[in-house]
Amino acid sequence: MVKKVKQKKIVWVVSDGIPGHFNQSKGVLFALEILFDLDVYWIDLKLRNSYLRRLLAFILNLNIPKLSKIKYFYRLSLLPNNQPDIVIGAGGNVSYAVAWLARAKCAKNIFCGSLRHLKKDLFDVVLVLEPNMLPPFISLTVSAMPLSQRILSLASKNWVKEHSDIKGAVWTMLVGGDGAGAKYTTSDWENLAKQMNSLAEQNNISWFVSTSRRTGVEAEKVLKGILKSENIIDAVWWCEQPRQVLHAFFGLSETVFCGADSMSMMMESLAAQRKLVVYHPECFKPDTKFQGVLTHLQKQSFIQLIPISEVDRASGVIEKLKVLDYEPSEKLAELLNERLFS
Repeated sequence: MVKKVKQKKIVWVVSDGIPGHFNQSKGVLFALEILFDLDVYWIDLKLRNSYLRRLLAFILNLNIPKLSKIKYFYRLSLLPNNQPDIVIGAGGNVSYAVAWLARAKCAKNIFCGSLRHLKKDLFDVVLVLEPNMLPPFISLTVSAMPLSQRILSLASKNWVKEHSDIKGAVWTMLVGGDGAGAKYTTSDWENLAKQMNSLAEQNNISWFVSTSRRTGVEAEKVLKGILKSENIIDAVWWCEQPRQVLHAFFGLSETVFCGADSMSMMMESLAAQRKLVVYHPECFKPDTKFQGVLTHLQKQSFIQLIPISEVDRASGVIEKLKVLDYEPSEKLAELLNERLFS
């Protein structure tokens, strides 16, 4: 049988360097790679000033200026000399550049995020988490992520080679920090650690643990001081020694616990097709949009949202949680192909 050769596409990726936005763009590329042979060019840029957002929206909604003028609004790397087929990007500050570059170059574009006063006609596809949106929007259950079961399986095998086989059930605890309406106190961190010990003993499980950039040294000290070492298989203390091992943790875990302060960590957990418990500190006041996503996911039983004070009761709801019954990247590839290339 002759293997079908994929069509080649030149892709420009507009990036503001924010990890969550970077990961979403990588997720779109991951889906597009299922369809095409990609030649990818990254364009790093920064909006010169936040007050330019309204002006940019006003200008672009009227007309697409010459590309030479983009330097007045963005600090950016040199633009590639080639002609893109697709321009992609994620995050509000790059939405204007995604629209501008694509329309000026007569290319298709894919954007992840809110349009920030831009006309929807400036985009071919806008990936959102809000349900039941009409074109150019595509409503997703989870954000685009560069993740698949094959990747998780490979990462798991590599972890086991370097460590040892795991006996018994394993859960993963992802620890964030202040943000998205969440404000953690020392009491919250103490409570979380104590209830992790309780869950391990109640359910005869062991933990993978990973903190993040936002957790902080003091919070890590509190957690390390209370968590029982016999309940921990492996831990990443980000402030002490960062390691990129989440794919292995996901692959070897049955269930994931994640702080409600990080939509990115939640989306990655769901894309990994794992049951997800989302906990929040006592002080948690998300904005309307963020709360809407949490509520929608909970209504569909993809997450259970609980306060830290009730984490040790989570085992009672885990069995009722659902996981995605499809590979998110494959579903996204199918949707993009249908919308843009069929």
